[in-house]
Amino acid sequence: CIKQTPQQINNSPVYYVKLQQAYFAESLKAGGWTLIGYTAPGNNGATTNFVYGIGGIAENTVADVSSAKVGWTADNLANLNECTKGSQTAGKNTSTTANWKVSVTQGAGNANQELVFDATVSGAGCTALTPTFTKIGQ
Repeated sequence: CIKQTPQQINNSPVYYVKLQQAYFAESLKAGGWTLIGYTAPGNNGATTNFVYGIGGIAENTVADVSSAKVGWTADNLANLNECTKGSQTAGKNTSTTANWKVSVTQGAGNANQELVFDATVSGAGCTALTPTFTKIGQ
């Protein structure tokens, strides 16, 4: 079993964003993980060190993203340096709060033909572990 590292926190949502963009290009809708073909790392969205959540977009549904919806989250299961342990303990959780999250919104203009992603990190200690996370989707 390969341990999940903070760098892999950056890789997993990049894959999610690319799949979401491809799904939207064909359907003009945002989709849940199953619909877009995304599989979180680990066993059912849980690794030794992290859990990954579906946020506010259910796995097998399309979502109205005219206002932002969280579509991907990650929480660490233990303190990592100055990054405090997250509140989620199970993979594929539906929480929209996490140390790392990616929100999806349908873009304005161009007949709403694009998605806008907002990757956020809570806490300076978590930002130090993944300094480029907030650039995901830009």
